[in-house]
Amino acid sequence: MAGDHGGPGDHGGRYGGFGPADVLSHAQLLREGERAAGALARLGVRAGDPLPVLLPMCLESVVVTLACVRLSVLRVSLTLGTHPRLLRERIRGSGARVVVTADSCQADGRAIGVKAALDRALTGCPEVETVLVVPQLARPVPWHPGRDRWWHEALAAGTLPPRPYPGQMDNDSRPGRPQPDPLRGLVFDDPLERGSSDDSDQGWGEVPPEDPGSADVARFLHEKPPHHL
Repeated sequence: MAGDHGGPGDHGGRYGGFGPADVLSHAQLLREGERAAGALARLGVRAGDPLPVLLPMCLESVVVTLACVRLSVLRVSLTLGTHPRLLRERIRGSGARVVVTADSCQADGRAIGVKAALDRALTGCPEVETVLVVPQLARPVPWHPGRDRWWHEALAAGTLPPRPYPGQMDNDSRPGRPQPDPLRGLVFDDPLERGSSDDSDQGWGEVPPEDPGSADVARFLHEKPPHHL
């Protein structure tokens, strides 16, 4: 039976969701996409499945998109303010079993009950098994136990393998492994004092020591670059 679920005070802060002023680095955003993909996979979402999403512009919407790309899932974007009958047709037509939505959101200076509108649409969608609710506003939200789950709790239920240390591309930085000295490969001599690797003589215009008289012709023929051509 549906009932009102408590506001943010019952879950600490904003239920663990992102705030409007939150900023994620590229690496953090990708990490959240991995966590979201894991949560969707645990709920049975597989490649090729549709995933209806009824969200305002927020970080979680980007994270959902990254998760869909990772799982090869088709994101079905639903528009806020759409009549419940039209939402029902989109969701039923997609055949989705999991839907992502927000609890509420601010639009034109007023609060919109996004989850409440979705619940009215889902009365004709018995195939939907799970609704993931992204926290946005500190307001009570209608709740269907057994079907509805908080977004952040679903993501926190799984674990990801640790990332390698930032900046390392291999396993040579493991503790206890001897590291090469980067200064040993540096050469500080003057490169102009060494002969070129493609020089057949000792340098441009230098006279071979064995025959100074006939060396001019040989040097003229074999000089690099061939200035006489």
